[in-house]
Amino acid sequence: LLFFTVLHFALAFTAVVLFYIYYTQPDDCTEHKVFISLNLIFCIIISVVSILPKIQEAQPHSGLLQASLISLYTMYVTWSAMTNNPNRKCNPSLLSLVSHVNTTQPSVNTDLGHVQWWDAQGIVGLVIFLFCTLYASIRSSSNAQVNKLMQTEECTGSGGEGVVGEDGVRRAMDNEEEKVTYSYSFFHFHLCLASLYIMMTLTNWYQPDTTTQAMQSTMPAVWVKMCSSWLGLGLYLWTLLAPLIFPDRDFN
Repeated sequence: LLFFTVLHFALAFTAVVLFYIYYTQPDDCTEHKVFISLNLIFCIIISVVSILPKIQEAQPHSGLLQASLISLYTMYVTWSAMTNNPNRKCNPSLLSLVSHVNTTQPSVNTDLGHVQWWDAQGIVGLVIFLFCTLYASIRSSSNAQVNKLMQTEECTGSGGEGVVGEDGVRRAMDNEEEKVTYSYSFFHFHLCLASLYIMMTLTNWYQPDTTTQAMQSTMPAVWVKMCSSWLGLGLYLWTLLAPLIFPDRDFN
């Protein structure tokens, strides 16, 4: 517990330092400076809130481990947002940082009609997205063996909710006779958002210019990702504060 907590905070702090070094300029990149500073402050706030005595009393499972993981993820989303900045002075290519190649000039040669569909940032984002999807699919599985492996619920061997008949046989119970247990419209709305996110990930959040010969990074993609990082921090903060605000509700 201590090792991974320290590791996550160390990686997040290292990311902040690297962001200030490579993704900011003394006389430019004001947006990046604001983004990095704000998210650093927000991560410190949620870390402090997670260990407050009243929060610990209302939410015993809260702690620095969860806050450290959220902080590390927030720094990743911050980096992902900054990599969509069209200003190449504020957005060096990840490969150029490794190979020490100057990329202040646009990397797309419009004269040759070459379009760079993939870069290191897009590949990293796609890999993390696939792992998150896989993890969410496993966590939500109703298979008994998967539940045993992930320790999501106790396996009763019945495969779901049911009732025991007079003959002692456990039978499945239909709990959707009047209506389904979830909203079709809400489900399809989320499915639509997920499809749009996959589309933007595969196209690396680029927008074709008028000649459709080059792909230009756009600031709206930066703001979408930054807002998603703030939304994630807000959701985590809400999970900490909700039991205090609504003590009569069961949040288990």
